[in-house]
Parts: sequence; structure tokens; C-alpha cells
Amino acid sequence: MQNGARLRTEPVNYETTTPRPHAALSTTFSILMGRVSTEDSARILETLNALRAQEGALAYEIIIADRLHDSITERIRADYPEAQILPCAPETPLPEMRALALERARGDFVAVTEDHCVPPRNWLTSIYEAFQAAPANTVAVGGAIENGVCDRALDWATFLCEYSGFVGPVPSGPATSLPGMNVAYRRSAVNALDPAVLRRGFWETTAHPLFLKKGCVLYSSDAVRIVHKKKFSFSLFAHQRFLYSRYYAGLRFTREQVSRRWAMCILSLGLLPLLLLRIVGNLFHKRQLLAELTRALPYLTVFVLICAAGEMVGYIAGPGDALSRIE
Repeated sequence: MQNGARLRTEPVNYETTTPRPHAALSTTFSILMGRVSTEDSARILETLNALRAQEGALAYEIIIADRLHDSITERIRADYPEAQILPCAPETPLPEMRALALERARGDFVAVTEDHCVPPRNWLTSIYEAFQAAPANTVAVGGAIENGVCDRALDWATFLCEYSGFVGPVPSGPATSLPGMNVAYRRSAVNALDPAVLRRGFWETTAHPLFLKKGCVLYSSDAVRIVHKKKFSFSLFAHQRFLYSRYYAGLRFTREQVSRRWAMCILSLGLLPLLLLRIVGNLFHKRQLLAELTRALPYLTVFVLICAAGEMVGYIAGPGDALSRIE
């Protein structure tokens, strides 16, 4: 991928594309999504169209845990009968929504994505092939993320703030981290975990470390790509960064570990240079998106400051209800 280049899916005549029927006895993939996006909420229709256009003969099912219950929900019911909708209470945290969807899954593999991510035609095939190429004890496969909303400097800032580490090309082979919205698991491996682990937080921060501790393999493949397409307002993204940072810091220590929480609160003041250097380093190492990084840098600086503030609050006051408000 050249500097600034973006993965694009081929145009498809969705009016004539036939949904993949559910397999009666054998389903290869269960695709799990949570409907939580309060902005750009219709993007999930593009996701569902892209899933209808998947190449190959791999059978799949789609399970959407929905806490919005709006007109888009009704449109999905009417126009996408291949998608199962699992109604959730408005305050249900996204990890719990995914865990509830997992309980309905029948596939050999569980693919997790978000309601604003659009896969290319070969997404499921590339995941399946990566599992075949990976070591036998591989429990999860993930890959690269491309930015599909590129009009404004703010668009690049929101993307790079979260996903600079997964900009392609990504190394193919065993990895220590995988993106939480372009990942697939062996269902047997996820089901073997304590359900509380899956509900407590995002699986990349709760389940993945457990897999690695058990000696299982997380496998990264540059062929497994997805397009992140969400147009955030500044206020929503800033709020989400604060919430996620508070949630993350709030869970790291118990309330009794007062001295450690205060020490980490003070150390959070150093996050600005640390996180900015990490983002810059990720892109300079790959020689990718350097012009976009320059445009985005003022916004990124603000977002990193907000991350630091969120962590400070989390260390002092705990996570509060941050997890239930993350989208």
C-alpha cells in the first residue's frame, strides 16, 4: 500500500445479490456485531451488503446484538432476513452484547466486527485460509485495518488515534495483539473461557492475554483486511476516548491498592509524548500515511490529552459506568 492509499471494495449490484442461506447442519462462520453507533448509524447497512457479496462457498450466519432499537433496526429486519437481531437493553455494555451473541453462535469460527466496518469480498475466505496456514494451536486470527472515511483531518485523527498499530502492511505470523474489530476465533476456544471474562471487557484486553498465557497462538495475516468507516463528530470521539481511557485505567487495580492507583495517576501525565511517539513510530516504521499524520496531528494531540485525563479519573475514581457508554 502506498502512502495514503486505501483498500476499496469492488462495486456490487446489491439489488440482485442473493443472501447466503444459512447452513442447516454446518456453519463455518458466525459473524457477531453490536449495534451501538449513535452517529453514522446507517453504516451497518453497508456492512451487511458487503457480507452478502462475500466470495467463496463458506456458510455463515450474522448475529447482531442491538441496543438502539431504531428505524435502522426495523430496516434490517425487513431487508436483511439473513441477520438475526438480538435485542439488548440500552445500557448493555458492548462486551456483554458480544457475549450474548456468542451464546447463539453455531459456527466453527466466530468473526467479530463492528457496525461501521466494511469487509472486502474475500474477508471470510482470507480468515479461513489464515487459520489453515497458522500453527495448530492458533485460537484467533486478525489482520490490517484501512481508513474508509478520509475527507477531513479529523477523520484521519480518529482513525490513527485508535488503529495506527494495525495500518497495513502488518506482519504475518504469531502476534501479541490483534484488532478487536477484525478478528475471528475458534468458537471452541472462546467457549472454553469463563463467561465473566467475555463480559468484563473488550476481548482483546481480557481474552487475548489469557490465550497467550495458556500458550495459544494469536495469528496476524496481512491478507485479512477490513475498512473502518465511521464519521465521528469531534465531541463524540473525544467523549469516547475519555470513557475508554477511564474504563481501562479503572480496572487495572483494586480500590484497596490506593498507593498504586495514585502513582499511576501521576504517571498518566506522561502519556502525551508516549502515545504520540507510538502513533508516529507506527507510521514512520511502515512509511505509510505520513501526510495524513501531519494533517491529523493537532487533533491527535488533543485526543491524547483527553486519554490522559480519562486514565487519571479512572485510577482515582474507578471505571464508573464508562463501559456501558462506550460505542
